[in-house]
Amino acid sequence: MTFSTAKVAGILATMGVVASALLVTAPANAVSADGLIGEYLFTQNTGNAVANTATGPGAVAGGKVVNGTDAQWTGSSLVFTGGAKDSAANWVELPDNILAGKTSATITTEAKIDPSMKTANHFLWNIGGDTNAAYWFTTARDTARTAITTTSGGGEVNARAADALDADRWYSLTSVIDGASGTITYYVDGTRVGQADTELTPASITDQSLNTIGRSPWPDPFFKGEIAAFRVYDRALTVDEIDAVSDEDALVHSESLGEAARALVDGIAPVTLDDSSLALPTVGGAVSWTTSSPGITIAADGVTATAVQPAAGEPAITGFLTATATVRGITASKEIAVAISPLVAQTDDYGYLMVHFVEDSAGYAEKIYLDVSRGDNPEQWDPLNGGVPILASDLGTTGIRDPYLTYNPETQTYYIIATDLRVFGGDSGSGSCTTWCYWTKNASTKLNIWESKDLVTWGDLRQIDMAADAEGKTVAQLGMAWAPEATWVDDYYPDGRGAFVVYWASNVFPAEDTAHDSPSYNRVLWGATTDFTQGSYSYGGDFVNTGGNTIDTTIIQSDATTYRITKDNSFGDGIYMESTEATRWWEPETTWTTVQTTIGAVWAGGNAGGVEGPAVFKSHSDDTWYLYVDVIPATGYRPMVTNDLDDGWTQLTSAGFEMAPSTKHGGIISLTKAQYDEVRSADATSAVSAELGISSMVQGATTEAVAASLPATASVNLAYSRGVAELPVDWDLSGVDTSVAGEYPVTGTVRSIGANLNDWFGAGGSTTWNAADKQLSSSTVIEVTATVRVSADQAVVPPVDPGTGVPETGQPGTDGPDASIPASPVAADRLAATGFATSGTAVLAGLLVAAGAAALIRRRRSA
Repeated sequence: MTFSTAKVAGILATMGVVASALLVTAPANAVSADGLIGEYLFTQNTGNAVANTATGPGAVAGGKVVNGTDAQWTGSSLVFTGGAKDSAANWVELPDNILAGKTSATITTEAKIDPSMKTANHFLWNIGGDTNAAYWFTTARDTARTAITTTSGGGEVNARAADALDADRWYSLTSVIDGASGTITYYVDGTRVGQADTELTPASITDQSLNTIGRSPWPDPFFKGEIAAFRVYDRALTVDEIDAVSDEDALVHSESLGEAARALVDGIAPVTLDDSSLALPTVGGAVSWTTSSPGITIAADGVTATAVQPAAGEPAITGFLTATATVRGITASKEIAVAISPLVAQTDDYGYLMVHFVEDSAGYAEKIYLDVSRGDNPEQWDPLNGGVPILASDLGTTGIRDPYLTYNPETQTYYIIATDLRVFGGDSGSGSCTTWCYWTKNASTKLNIWESKDLVTWGDLRQIDMAADAEGKTVAQLGMAWAPEATWVDDYYPDGRGAFVVYWASNVFPAEDTAHDSPSYNRVLWGATTDFTQGSYSYGGDFVNTGGNTIDTTIIQSDATTYRITKDNSFGDGIYMESTEATRWWEPETTWTTVQTTIGAVWAGGNAGGVEGPAVFKSHSDDTWYLYVDVIPATGYRPMVTNDLDDGWTQLTSAGFEMAPSTKHGGIISLTKAQYDEVRSADATSAVSAELGISSMVQGATTEAVAASLPATASVNLAYSRGVAELPVDWDLSGVDTSVAGEYPVTGTVRSIGANLNDWFGAGGSTTWNAADKQLSSSTVIEVTATVRVSADQAVVPPVDPGTGVPETGQPGTDGPDASIPASPVAADRLAATGFATSGTAVLAGLLVAAGAAALIRRRRSA
């Protein structure tokens, strides 16, 4: 059933919202009254008493507005004025012991937050007492969350949303504690956005003497915004029931939600399609797309646009796309101009690659992730490998944080370098110095290192000790080495050879203080290496030493000027930038000039300490420089921009900026079109066909002949609806015995990004940081199979596929037991089409012959 009101129609018509936006779908199911013990609908116009409209068994008393006035009522909500804890701000007091003894419960809130709440500590509501020892609450700060604890802030079990809430927009926010499943779950607008395991229940909160809306037991400010409805259930609602509550409450705010939908589409900039397949902006998943322009197709996902680009040198093709935003069932649409750019050369600068980690307190996410830009747009990013890691560590702490991506032009080798630290589930120390106190003093002084020639296949993990010399002897007493980055210097050595100047943060202790008991502070140190091996490494010393805590240095260079961007944690400067024209800028006598301080604090509500992990890079398309700042703890990167580094950075607010939540502290490099295509073509989700047929061999054939007889590539489905590509296959022939006739099943690993070693387990399936017998593997590998048929005949002609008229293996037969079988021309053509062959990174059939049996994807190391 659908319905509309004259008032809604009039308002939305004046906004230019399309007719579809006037239709509001009624809830499929009415709001459940089962277990509803408190329903507070803020629809009155006067008074301080708030009635409980729930009438079922267990219904509790009404609530009251403390410090309320009639002016705070709107007729559909209560306005919460906010303010310091000692102010006369209003809040709502709920009945005592509202959920006493309950093992499950659900609390839903229809709320609109003031912009100040996005960055200020506050409780939207609280079940507990007037102390901060035990409570259940929800907050809209940063990425909104709900939590329960009986051991104050340090024991909070959080279910957190991935995205921040928008200010001045109505949301249905629901927290569910399910004692039977042992979980706390958070829902936004009826959709689950976070969950965590917990043994705590409302019954664990034994002091429920001050249950509130808008007031925290901490010295936090009062909530500022509006509340329209607040419901309390003494059971865990189902997903459908939670969705019904969201739908019901949305009807009251049709006008406001229509405005929000219109604002979303109004904020979308004209679209440029500079790739044959591109994900369009979704503004947090609220926008879908259609088209009537010839030459452009929108996939079934409503997001991916496919177009045929004009040839290089031809003019762009223009047209229009239609963007439709949906906010809780209310839609608004708008035509958006689109231009299809001509093709660019494979050697042209095109696209960007980002390495980063993910902050997830509920899981072991401290691994290596890669994102690629959407086409040549440095403001929109797609996670590779389905958003799961591409590399994991089984060494040291088994954690990976603060990764950086850099390049040696002399050897044409890329390196990922990263902190060896596991915060969640790692070794946190003991006694009076734990977690960050312990880590910064006594955790690993080693960095994690991976290298690659093609940005697709990454080699084995190794480590380098930043406190040791080339022989491995300790040369400095350092605390943990963290947040490493490196800059290539062409003429570092007197003979003109180049090297990396690598810099990182550590505490430095006196040489004799091997226990690290002396007072110290974080400073940025430097060293040099050509290839991030211990044998080429030399320790340098201080790079940034202000006498206070400094971390997270990154470097960008423009002409003859070097700019150093660092995070200060002692003097209130936050992220600050300095510059120098010194050629050997890393040496201690270098003079630096401060350009700007408190960079990016605007993203943390003016809190200079609320951002860290700066990542800087230049657009290769224009004179724009980008600085991504990591909004802590979990929001992740947000952009700053400038067209002149000497003028400093300004905030970039753009509806077109898109990046996965909690993308944190990494590094970004520029690509060529060939590299971009290669990375995209390696981002596969599945094999088109997992079975690749039969390879017929004669008895006694060599392993090389068997390898060459198998398909060199497999067809794979690409991520983001980008179609099909051919990727190389590495075959495991360890089970084939050509001395004995028979059929041997073999397995091949498709050389996709997901084939890298991104997971590990220890003995008994353990993932504890010190587990024994750790074994690296890939959880996202794509495998294909084939059959090697070994015949006793001296001359074998493979059977012909009756459907195609070609041999089943795509290979000719052999003339004798030692004959080599040439690579299939069809397979070779397919491989060339992927870009792997021309880039020199693929192994063609001839190389497969030389390589023999393929490398296994699993490798074993001792803990």
